[in-house]
Amino acid sequence: MMACRGLFLRNVILSTWNISSIASIHTTSIVSKGRARIPFYNKHKKVTDPEQQDPEYYEKKAAALPLDSHYLDALQLLWTEKIGSERELMMKGSDNLIGNKEDYGLPSIDTSQPRYEYRNIDELTNAPEAVKKIFSIEYGERRDMTNAWKRTMMDSVNKHKLDESSLPSKIAWATAVIRHWTALVDQLLEKNPKKPTWLTHRLFLMINHRRKLLRILREQDEEAFEDVIKELKIAYHIPKQPEHVKTRKAWSEHQLKIRLEKEKEKKLDYLHKQLMEDRNQKIANIEKELSDLENEEKAIHQRLEEIKIIEGKSVSNVVGVYQPKLVEELSETVIHSLLFGHPKPTLGEKTTNQ
Repeated sequence: MMACRGLFLRNVILSTWNISSIASIHTTSIVSKGRARIPFYNKHKKVTDPEQQDPEYYEKKAAALPLDSHYLDALQLLWTEKIGSERELMMKGSDNLIGNKEDYGLPSIDTSQPRYEYRNIDELTNAPEAVKKIFSIEYGERRDMTNAWKRTMMDSVNKHKLDESSLPSKIAWATAVIRHWTALVDQLLEKNPKKPTWLTHRLFLMINHRRKLLRILREQDEEAFEDVIKELKIAYHIPKQPEHVKTRKAWSEHQLKIRLEKEKEKKLDYLHKQLMEDRNQKIANIEKELSDLENEEKAIHQRLEEIKIIEGKSVSNVVGVYQPKLVEELSETVIHSLLFGHPKPTLGEKTTNQ
């Protein structure tokens, strides 16, 4: 009987208890903001615009944003896009592979030619066509095509045909591997949306290895470095330290500061241009106004002198320096000295009356 009462009471409580109010206690801070407490950035965002390969793309885009009430929100959206595209740009940007899924920057190969291992066999020159096809790249494996790409790119930059250890040859070899693996990753993603991390990790390491080789070559031989990146079509950008902390707020403040400086310079240039327009005419008008003011000032001074002459404070047509009332002032000074002028008393001495 007691068990039945307890079960009945439990059902009544559960039926009348509003569970949503309890859940709202834990989700109010999130639901009220409309987003999670920690913002989510998709770091694996696909990039399809080739213009984003420019390292200054997002800074230029931030500089072109309109300065309105939505400027900070637009900067936040731009930062989200920038963070999401960094990985894709790092993997493909240096080889200009964004939007290039035709040849991936790899050289065109004649697949009817013998494979790399059989290229120096003289018997294949006069062999039947069926035999040539068996030993050709077309009927070989994937690595045969890869070896052909490597050899073609290495021959385009090496110093001689037996050169396989110089920095340009190593860079060409790494470039062929990077572009081939990038094409292979895209092919695997078309079949399975799950990213082949076993290959992307190796691709990431190979990109860093080539970047190291490029840095060393640039330090040792600047001319050879320029020839290599031009021949292999590598977009090499010198890494620089950021002028701000890598956070959304700091990046937005930095872009806002740059934008304000540009707007200030733009306004100053506009004002300077306005100043220089019809500058000679403006200067002539200013000089004319100054001349009129000087003439007016002279007329006022002349009138004041005439008033002084009328009041007897000055004399006209005076030669030399005029000293007004000099005789009267001198006589008054002498009389005062006679009446009130006494010698300085001396202590301890008798004064004699003259």
